[in-house]
Amino acid sequence: MKNAKRALRMWAPFAFSAAFGILAVSLHHVACPKVIPSVYIQAPLYALVPVLFPLLEKFAKIRLPGFLVAVITLQIIISVDLGTALNFYAFIPHYDKILHTFFGFWCAPLVMYFISLWGGDAMNAWGKGVIVLLAVLGAAAVWEVSEYCMSLVLGTDPQLWKGVLEDPSYHPLKDTMWDIIVAAVGTGVFFVTLGVDRLCGGKLWRGVLAARPAAKDCGHEPGETSSVS
Repeated sequence: MKNAKRALRMWAPFAFSAAFGILAVSLHHVACPKVIPSVYIQAPLYALVPVLFPLLEKFAKIRLPGFLVAVITLQIIISVDLGTALNFYAFIPHYDKILHTFFGFWCAPLVMYFISLWGGDAMNAWGKGVIVLLAVLGAAAVWEVSEYCMSLVLGTDPQLWKGVLEDPSYHPLKDTMWDIIVAAVGTGVFFVTLGVDRLCGGKLWRGVLAARPAAKDCGHEPGETSSVS
């Protein structure tokens, strides 16, 4: 029974991601007035991302908190499947900025978790905050670079450069900068939750960001191991 629960916990995110990916690809031609060929590559590839979590646990002995696994999987679904494939970017105002803000909110605790995992718990809190913020900004910039490279390789227009021709008031560089800025805003929201957590005596996050390496013996739950200090 314990092994069955463990297998369900490890592979459920991939099951959800794959299910939404299949649904999104199936309905893409219905939701979008103009079919985007790259969707048929993006959706299957991003659906595979949650496979990394059980592989990390098995081979690197790193078990990410369930909260982070859930929100990363959610980010894939709402950005690639709903946003791109099902055209939510067109249906919901500022949908793109909402996603980039959400990215900052979950990427910050992910960075915090790895700082803890790699022995950074003794760091000065302000120094740790600066590192987290810079890491999130770097990750946001890498995403923008990947969009640009995608436009070069696949001939798509993820940064909407063609929008300049349709709407002269739109500027893609401004859009890119705001994508990074709102990711920083999401990080700021995370920092606020850390402050609330401290005021509440740890009742908000409940120590979920304290790194716990996966157990070497797969018959035991990783949560039974001691925290990394």
